[in-house]
Amino acid sequence: MHIAKPTKQQLLWHELEFGVLIHYCLEIYRPDLKGSWYKTDAVRTEIAPQTLHPAKLEPEQWVRSAAEMGAKYAVLVTNHCTGFSLWNTEVNDFSIAHTDWRGGGGDICQEFIDACRKYGLRPGFYYSTGCNGYYNINDEKQWDYHSEYYQQYVKNVEAQVTELWTKYGELFEIWFDGGIIPPEQGGPDLIPLLKKYQPNAITFQGPRDYEHNVRWVGTEAGLAPENCWATTNAGEARYDGTVPDEKAGEGDPDGKYWWPAETDTPNRSLRAFGGGWAWKAGEEAYVRTPEELLECYIRSVGRNSNLLLGMAISADGDFQDEEQLTAFGKLLKETFGTPAAIKETPEPVDNSITLKIPEKAKYLVLREDISEGQRIRGYRVLVNGAEVYAGECIGHKRIIPLDLPAGDVTVQITHAAENWHLRDVAVY
Repeated sequence: MHIAKPTKQQLLWHELEFGVLIHYCLEIYRPDLKGSWYKTDAVRTEIAPQTLHPAKLEPEQWVRSAAEMGAKYAVLVTNHCTGFSLWNTEVNDFSIAHTDWRGGGGDICQEFIDACRKYGLRPGFYYSTGCNGYYNINDEKQWDYHSEYYQQYVKNVEAQVTELWTKYGELFEIWFDGGIIPPEQGGPDLIPLLKKYQPNAITFQGPRDYEHNVRWVGTEAGLAPENCWATTNAGEARYDGTVPDEKAGEGDPDGKYWWPAETDTPNRSLRAFGGGWAWKAGEEAYVRTPEELLECYIRSVGRNSNLLLGMAISADGDFQDEEQLTAFGKLLKETFGTPAAIKETPEPVDNSITLKIPEKAKYLVLREDISEGQRIRGYRVLVNGAEVYAGECIGHKRIIPLDLPAGDVTVQITHAAENWHLRDVAVY
């Protein structure tokens, strides 16, 4: 039985549990154009910066909405597949600074960072290394990564991430959508830059040999597998944005790498424009209900994953679904705010822990001490002596929906390495 262990930064990431992924992407300005045009240099003319007038763009409103919901960290999409940058980059002229926002020269990234500090969220940046319409780098095409053209693009990538990682202070999470082409294959050499400028950052689908990685969960539906181990043997988990991958989400209990899964899902339905990640007028019916988001939370955070909820920013620059997030945060607090019963740092008797429940409850919540790795590999739940559930993975948090009557709930560990510990057993 191999037991991989998390880094200090990964343990903090587990503790935060819940963040947002903020999308303000230029394809929302041309919803009439179909296909992958936004991954080509058509963006230079179809959505030229001087044509954009986001009159209600206030990054503080985005972050405030996330804070009202209860998110603990926020990842801003700084440069998506169009190649448009949300900061005043010196690498090219395709950025927010070349619009009339803030009278020209504006920097969304800086205002986002300032808002995160104000509202107590840990900030992160998303940057697409493998797709950039401005440079005509379409990730749906086959490329000679060692060609002169692509290598010039790689230099631009390295220059832009250096700007992002040096201008705004310490970042909590850095997001690489679809992973990164390794430098030996012609991709950017990012590990030296990470270690020099952001050595404590968590990286989503980061370089294979970087120590603070997390992986993709395998779907964008807000659904982690029933058993979602924090470890994997793959060493990397790339995603091209189209094909779900159940195995990526499951991981491997004996995996060599501690690469826990992050569950990303949009605040609008997957049937909405851009798969729910991008805003479009008239799609209010696609805004997911607080109850739907609660299910996403139970099936992600409650399955040893973190939840990263997308926020689709409008063409005016504001987040129009703020009421949705506020209502979800209220429902989340009502559901999991105060336990009906809890046993903290419990001492097992014959590998079992029993909790007395004074009244009916709906959820059993287990939290394992994962500081020395995931040691519990099998358990069962008994209510008043009768088995009602059996599982394998617990990890940082396991939420099990059950109709629990008043009485005794017993958690029996059936398979584990030595020195396993549960942080607590609770019902809600």
